[in-house]
Amino acid sequence: MRLKLTHEETPKHTSLVTAVGFYKTSKQYELLSCGDDQAIWKWHVEGGPISKLCTLDAYCTTMALMPNSKGGDNTFALGCADGTFRLLSETGREEKKVDAHRGAIISLKWSYDGSAIATAGEDGSVKVWSRSGMLRSTLTQMPQAIYAVVWSPDCEHLLFACGSKIHLKSIQAGQKQVEWKAHDGGVMQIDWSFVNNTILSGGEDCRYKIWDSYGRMLFSSAPMDHVITALAWSPTGKHFAVGSFNVIKLCDRTGWSYCRETPNVGSVFSISWCNDGTQFSCGCGSGAVVFTSLVERSFSWQNTDVLLDENNTITVQDILNETKEELDFRDRVTDMSLGFGALIVTTNNQCYVYQQSNWNTPHVEDLKEPPTLIVQCPFHFALVDGNGIQVINYEGRTLSTIKFSGLQTQFLNHATLSICRDAVCLVDPSSPKQIRVFDVFTGRPLGQTVMHKLDIVRISLNQQGSGADRSIAILDKNKDLYLTKAMNSSKIEKLGAMVDTFMWNDSTDMLIALIDEKLVTFIYPAVVFVDKDLLSKTLQTKMCTDAGKYAQIISFYGANCVIRKADGADLVTVTMPYPELLYQHFEKGQWEQAVRLCRYIKSPELWAALAGMAIHARALDTVEIALAAIEEVDKVQFIAHINKLPDEVLKSAEMALFCKRPEEALTILVQQKRIYRAIKMNIRLHRWTDALELALKQQTHVDTVLAYRSQHLQQMKHVETNEQFKQWAAQVEVDWDTVKKKIAMEKETEVRNAQGDQGS
Repeated sequence: MRLKLTHEETPKHTSLVTAVGFYKTSKQYELLSCGDDQAIWKWHVEGGPISKLCTLDAYCTTMALMPNSKGGDNTFALGCADGTFRLLSETGREEKKVDAHRGAIISLKWSYDGSAIATAGEDGSVKVWSRSGMLRSTLTQMPQAIYAVVWSPDCEHLLFACGSKIHLKSIQAGQKQVEWKAHDGGVMQIDWSFVNNTILSGGEDCRYKIWDSYGRMLFSSAPMDHVITALAWSPTGKHFAVGSFNVIKLCDRTGWSYCRETPNVGSVFSISWCNDGTQFSCGCGSGAVVFTSLVERSFSWQNTDVLLDENNTITVQDILNETKEELDFRDRVTDMSLGFGALIVTTNNQCYVYQQSNWNTPHVEDLKEPPTLIVQCPFHFALVDGNGIQVINYEGRTLSTIKFSGLQTQFLNHATLSICRDAVCLVDPSSPKQIRVFDVFTGRPLGQTVMHKLDIVRISLNQQGSGADRSIAILDKNKDLYLTKAMNSSKIEKLGAMVDTFMWNDSTDMLIALIDEKLVTFIYPAVVFVDKDLLSKTLQTKMCTDAGKYAQIISFYGANCVIRKADGADLVTVTMPYPELLYQHFEKGQWEQAVRLCRYIKSPELWAALAGMAIHARALDTVEIALAAIEEVDKVQFIAHINKLPDEVLKSAEMALFCKRPEEALTILVQQKRIYRAIKMNIRLHRWTDALELALKQQTHVDTVLAYRSQHLQQMKHVETNEQFKQWAAQVEVDWDTVKKKIAMEKETEVRNAQGDQGS
C-alpha cells in the first residue's frame, strides 16, 4: 500500500492552512479548509476547489465537524486565535460565536455522540460546552498552554497534552486524574481511536508513539527529521497518518510504516480522514491542501490475490491456476472485500458483486449513499452506510435492512459486527456491554439482547449449524474470551483469559486464539454448554513465540492459520487436519466412522471433542466409548445408568442433569407428569424443601420424601431442625415397605409405557 498525492500547483490559500475537515453531502464527500488568510474554501473529494465559502473576521486555528448520523445539516465548530469558537453551517453562515478562552484556542473536538464540545487553549484551561455553545464545566487549569485535546471512545473522559505529559481526566467531578510522561519535548498532537481504543501522540522529540488506554506504551517510532505537527487515526482503526515538515507517512495500527511521501508543501498542520477510510487531506504550511489516496491496496483469500492500483483498476490473480483478470471502474473505488469465493467492490454510487467462477459479469446494485463497511460470510454479506445495515446475497439481491433507534453506523467495524447464515449481531455503539442479534432475512431482532459485564472489544458468530446452535464468541476489554448462545443468552461461558486475538474456522466450529504466546485451538468450544469439565481436554496448544506481541489472526481456513505480526509480516501455521474430518462425520451422524477415526489417531483431544459432540447429539453409546477413552470413569458410569433408563423422557432429564442444568431436568419431568422422578431428583440434589413442596402440591409421595429425609438424617447423625418437616412427620406415617412398593409400581408403569410406545 502506498499514497497518491494531489494538490493545486498554485495554492488557493495565500497563507498556511491551519485546519481541514471532510463532511458528507448526499452521496458525496466534500472538504472545508481554513487558513491564516482568514478564508474558508470548499473542495471536491477528488481534490479540485469548488468555491470560496466565506471570510472570517478572525484567524482560525482548529476545526471540527459535528458527528451527524441523522442526515441533517452539517455544523462546523471553528476555534480562533482571539479565544472564540464559532458554529458555522455548511453554507458558511455563522450560527453562534462564543467567547471561550483568554488567548487562542489551540484544539477543539466534538464528542462522538455530538452532544458536547471540548476546547483547550493558550490559557491552560480545558472546557466542556454544550452543542449550542453553553459552558458546562472548566475541567482543568494548567500552568501552561494545552496543545491538544481529544475525547475517549465512551465520551466519559478527556485526554489532553500539556508540556511533555499526557493527562486523562473524567468529565465527572471527583474522579482521579491520570497522567504520564509521553515525550522528551512538548506533546504537540494526540488522537484516540474509537475502533481499537488506542492513543496516538506526536511530540517535539520528532517521535510518534502508540499507547493503550491505561498509558502503557505499545510502540515508539525512530526519530524523524522534524517535529511531528499532525497525526490522525483512520475511521477504520487500521491505519493512521503522520505529518511533519515536507513529510506525510501512512502507518499500520501497530506502528510500522507502509510508505513515506515527501511533498514540497512545508509543515503539515492538520489531517482529516474521509469516512470511508480510503483517503485523507492535509492542510500545509505553504497554503496547499494535499489530497491523499490509499492506492495499491491488496487483499488475499486462499489462493486468490486482489490489487487495486491508482488508476481504479483491480487485478485479480489466481495463483493456483495461474490466471489473471483486470477489472476497470469508471468511478473511484472506495472499498472492497474478498472472501468465500466472492469479491465485493463499492464506489460512491454502486456496489459490484463478483463471483470467483465468473469475473466478467458482476451483479451491480445502486447505492443510496457511500458505504463505510463490508462484512462477508460464506452465504451473504453486510453493507453498512448511514441508513443502516443492508444484508445482500452474492446474486446481488437485498435480503433485509437492519436499523433501530440510536444506531450509529459510523462506529461499526469488523470487530463489532458479525454475520452468518441466519443471523447478524453487533455491539451497540451507544452501550458497548450490549450485543443485539437480528434475523438475516427479516431484519427483526432475535431473542433477548445479550448483556455482558464489561465493555466488549470483539464479537464473532460461528458459521456452521443454525438456530439453537448459533454461538457468539465475545472478547472483552479484560482480554477474557466467552461463548454464548445467540438465541439464548442466559448462559455465558468463559473459554479463556489473556486472549490477544481469535477467529472461527471457515468450515467447522473450531475456534483458534492467541493466548499468552501460545496458539490454542478449541476443537469443539460448544462443549462448555454440555460439559464444561471437558473443555480443557479439547484444547490443542502450540507455542507461538514467533508471532510476538500485538499479532492478529487474519484467517483460519481448513487446517491453515495466518497470523499477521506487529511488523506486518505474515506467519503461516498449520493445525491438526483430523478435526475437520471429525466434524464431517458429526454433521452426517456417522458415529461409527467418528469412533474409528479417533481410534486411529489416538488423540485425547479428539476423543474429548467427540464426547462433547455425542453428548450434544444424544448419541449415548458413542459418549460412553469416548469418555472411556479419556478415562472419565465416573461419567462413563453415569452415562451407563442413563442408557438403562426405560424411556426418552427420563433419558432427556438425566442428560440435562449430566450437563449441569438441573432446573431444565426438573422442568422436563414435571411437564411430562413424572412426579416421582422429579421428587427423587430433588432428593438426590439435597433440595429437600423443593421435594416436599412438589410432593404436597401434587398430593403424592409425601411419605417417600419423609422416609428419605429420615434415612439421610440417621446416616449423617443429625437431628431434624426444619419446622416444615417436623410438622409433616407428625401428620404422615412413614412405612418403608409401603414406600418401596409405591416406587416399584412407578418403575413398572414406566417400563410398561416404554414397551407400549416401542410396540406402537
